[in-house]
Amino acid sequence: MAQLPKLLSKTRLMRGYRCLKNIYLNVHSPSLEAPISEETHALFDQGNLVGEAARRCIPGGVLIDNKPWDFVGSLKKTRELIANGTHLIYEAAFEHQGCYARADMIQFSAETKKWTILEVKSSTKVKPEQLDDICLQAWIIANAGLPIERINILHLNSACRYPDLSNLFSVEDVTQHARERYSLTLPKVTEIYGVIRKSDSPPTDIGPHCLAPNECGFLNECWSEKKIPEVSVFDLPKIGDKKWALYNQGIVALDDERLDGLAPPQARMVACYKSGDRFVDADGIRSALKGWKFPLVFLDFETIGPAIPRFDGCGPFRQVPFQFSVHVCASLDGPSQHFEYLHSDDTDPRSSLIPELVKACEGDGSVVSYYSRFEIDRTEEMAAQFPKYANALRAIVARMQDPLPIFREHVYDNGFAGSFSLKNVAPAILGSEHTYDGMRVGDGGAAQRAFEEMISTETPTHEKLTLRRALLEYCKKDTWVMVELVRWLYQETSAHI
Repeated sequence: MAQLPKLLSKTRLMRGYRCLKNIYLNVHSPSLEAPISEETHALFDQGNLVGEAARRCIPGGVLIDNKPWDFVGSLKKTRELIANGTHLIYEAAFEHQGCYARADMIQFSAETKKWTILEVKSSTKVKPEQLDDICLQAWIIANAGLPIERINILHLNSACRYPDLSNLFSVEDVTQHARERYSLTLPKVTEIYGVIRKSDSPPTDIGPHCLAPNECGFLNECWSEKKIPEVSVFDLPKIGDKKWALYNQGIVALDDERLDGLAPPQARMVACYKSGDRFVDADGIRSALKGWKFPLVFLDFETIGPAIPRFDGCGPFRQVPFQFSVHVCASLDGPSQHFEYLHSDDTDPRSSLIPELVKACEGDGSVVSYYSRFEIDRTEEMAAQFPKYANALRAIVARMQDPLPIFREHVYDNGFAGSFSLKNVAPAILGSEHTYDGMRVGDGGAAQRAFEEMISTETPTHEKLTLRRALLEYCKKDTWVMVELVRWLYQETSAHI
């Protein structure tokens, strides 16, 4: 058994709130945990930027900038600042009975002689797990001897619009909530320490906590113990919480005879799993394609949605297109024309992107986007922000068609593995050469990160060029894959006439 750490951070203790087995494995078998993904690293960076913005909104404090692992140094500096009469401290550190926490801000009131805790969250509302987090933090700080008057959560304000960032944050007083839960904290902490002192991990079953609020890093370890098949009831489309009801009944495998009461897409998946055959409803495809008009214009956006808005009229996390790819096909068998745009700096991409987009999509043929709701919303937002192009942009919206519902309702292949995303559908239908595996940029999240890196002044020129090529390759592949999938749909309907 691994030696227990002298201090457990609040972040680490929150693992125990989520799942006792998670914190046990984190302490005793950390090598079993999946590596932190690039997406998670990006979320950490985003949180740091939001924290810096909060300090600018409430200025005048002293930052304790010791490294996260320097528990002793952070505690010492916090004590010194409080003793010296500092009234606003950023990243103050406290310890109680082996539990360690750092507060984003603590602010002293000369009138009441008490402190307010201000915890910063990079979300647009207070989430349940954040309340547990702040309650644990307040318990540690109060027991460390700091008199607390109020506990506030600062979260991003969805009503904020760039360039006016004066209302970037909303403040929510959660003092009463913390008071109501205060007596529950010591028993929970005691339970966590009791578990990690044992020689064996707790017999915690898998459950919703494995997947929410994010996927657990020990998921593969625990699910392999339960012998969950590679494709199971957990992969049924739009199954929601029903999957846990099925699991609790012992129904996991797709060929379990007790599996019934399924929606049509779920039933098709089960039938294909059992038969090994592909399902194709040619009549349904033919009917869905009746309203499509040539030339077909295949459109895909890549977007960024910064937590702290930086483009006119945008709020936190508003998705702004920085790139598009368009393939235009006058016929199924003829050549296609390709148009593309990729912004190259940190200015607002939309003013340059929109005219190129309007030009690429000109005409009256159907505009085809996979999960077109996303492209429709972005185009409508640009129309509202740029009145000069409103009519042209809304004309594009009026021509939108979406192949996703056609695949969801009329096609199923076991290669989908329950997902109708382009990344699953394309290689299953068209072959492995249409996979996105191994690409430098292989999904929308990677595209956002690559774009931010490409426009950074700290990125070397040669790396900027590499990222640019990777972004262009990825977005172009998205629209070309759509071309091939739609050709396949038309071929299937003709083959069954």
